[in-house]
Amino acid sequence: MENYDCRTLLDSASIEEGICALAGRLQPNLEGDEVTVVPILGGAMFFAADLVRHMPAGLVMDFLRIQTYGDSTSPQKSASADWLPNEKNIRGKHVLLLDDILDTGRTLHEARRLLLDDMGATKVTIAVFVDKPIRRQTDVVADDSVLLLHDDLFLVGYGLDLAGRYRNLTELVALKPHEVEDGVISEAVAE
Repeated sequence: MENYDCRTLLDSASIEEGICALAGRLQPNLEGDEVTVVPILGGAMFFAADLVRHMPAGLVMDFLRIQTYGDSTSPQKSASADWLPNEKNIRGKHVLLLDDILDTGRTLHEARRLLLDDMGATKVTIAVFVDKPIRRQTDVVADDSVLLLHDDLFLVGYGLDLAGRYRNLTELVALKPHEVEDGVISEAVAE
């Protein structure tokens, strides 16, 4: 990532600690309900896999994919689903909706609407790895998060990406470009 100044916000130990704490806070709200966990593909997969390992056994998991970013650092298109969970796993169920980041809110707003209105979930609880309200453009609110970030930083690692790269970093890293050419951030190059 030679074109960027990199700053680690959370190392892997801090992420694990945050995930354990989040699981503990979420469990009382899920007890007594038939729960389906729905991570939004692909960024939420790391977060979801680690989180559900700290939850009681027996949760149903299904998946949803909504894309807005493409290869950019900001949303480029309206949120629309191109992979839906099986309706039998949603209708009449309490859905724990997971995403890597809640920033503009467009993705989670559409996901919540789709699960409640189109697929018949009885309740949707939203948990995110990073909640970044400074960029919010919709009325969607996370029920809980690992990190509440008040700065407008571009993040990679632990599921968050830049044009599909760096999701597999084991820490959460903020990137600041060294140079911006013609208003475009130059492409990151792996070290």
